[in-house]
Amino acid sequence: MNEDLKKLLDHSVEYASELLMETGESYPFAAYIDTVGNVHPLEMEIDSKNVPKAGKVTETLNKYCEEELSAAKMKAYALAYEVKIQLSENETTDAIAIEMTHAEQKEIPVYYIPFTPVPKDKWIESDEDFSKAEIGEMFAVKK
Repeated sequence: MNEDLKKLLDHSVEYASELLMETGESYPFAAYIDTVGNVHPLEMEIDSKNVPKAGKVTETLNKYCEEELSAAKMKAYALAYEVKIQLSENETTDAIAIEMTHAEQKEIPVYYIPFTPVPKDKWIESDEDFSKAEIGEMFAVKK
């Protein structure tokens, strides 16, 4: 994995993990590598009175990043969004998918962070170290 992709993956895993631990869920987000190699977070500004569906947010972030990548305004980007994956014939789980695109590298696997939300009746509001999701081990799958 090249350095740009490693930076994007590290940033995305850290941010997704923070969201899951604090809220038990995740909303789509992105990150990108600028032309000099710095990582920048990217989220869509949301009007609290008109919250779009997660698919629309992912689509909008992807379109923006593709346009910027095509215009050579960024070198790479990562999209992170919640999915349900099938681990075996009888087992599914929630996960955060992290898809990365790089201007110079093709065939980048999709990374998954499986998680299980902790039911709200089990939340401990006063404990700052309490996680609202149990996070599993990340794995990758070739596209």
